Parts: sequence; C-alpha cells; structure tokens
Amino acid sequence: MAEKILVVDDERDVRGLLSDFLTEEGYRVILATNGAEAIGLAELENPEVILLDINMPGIDGIEVCKKLKAQEKTQFIPIIIITALEDSGFIAYLEGADDFVSKPFNLVELTFRVRSMLRIRRLNTELLLAKGYIQQLEKELFKLQRPDLYMER
Repeated sequence: MAEKILVVDDERDVRGLLSDFLTEEGYRVILATNGAEAIGLAELENPEVILLDINMPGIDGIEVCKKLKAQEKTQFIPIIIITALEDSGFIAYLEGADDFVSKPFNLVELTFRVRSMLRIRRLNTELLLAKGYIQQLEKELFKLQRPDLYMER
C-alpha cells in the first residue's frame, strides 16, 4: 500500500503541484486547506509524513505543528514545514517540526526530504514495537521470578 502524505497549504496551486508530483512518485496524497482541517485529517488518517505550510488563515502551521506534536496519537508523524519565510522555519523547529523547506522549493530536494522522514518514521515505529516487546518480556520474567504474586487465591 502506498505511503500517505498529508499536504497542508491554503494555496490551491501549491496543493495541486505537490499532489500531482507526490502521486507520480507513488504516494497517496491527502490534502488540507487550513490548520483545523490538517489536525483532523492527521488524527483520522495517520499519515506517514506531513508537508505543512506556515502562513494560513485561522490556525497557522506553527500552531498546527505544536498541537500535533503534543498529542500522543500524532506526536511521531514527521512534519516538514514549507515556508517562504526562513525565520519561520527555525521557529517551527522549536515547536517540534522535523525539517523545513523554503519556498520556492525544489521538487527533487523535497523528494529526498520526504524519503528521509519516511525512513525516520519507519525506524521510530520499529523502536516503539521493540520497546513494547521488551516490556512484555520484562513482565513475563517478573512473573517467573515472583510466581507467588500471580497465584490464584
């Protein structure tokens, strides 16, 4: 199944360009036009990567990033900020963004950054699964070492 990428930008032309390009690259693209829609779609769709514009009406990209990184369900989704203002990219890093690309962006560079974030997402997922497995083994080991605590009464 194709990896999902959420593209968030209030500019229709930018959304269209990114959607067409990423679809051609083999990704499943989900589109959002504003911050509130982005938060809802991120929670619902659990995309592998989010490409997020900063300057949007309503909830801006920095606030979206901050909210997504604060939620357990969405905190590990890599977010690439796309902005015309480099200073905003640095501010977004402080709020949890994983990378940023300046507008106008180079599609080849963006592809490499998306692939890098996908690799990070896969490694995070593997790490979380391994952590869960280790915790389960620790519980089983504790049961073996202290069977008196688990005997039926």
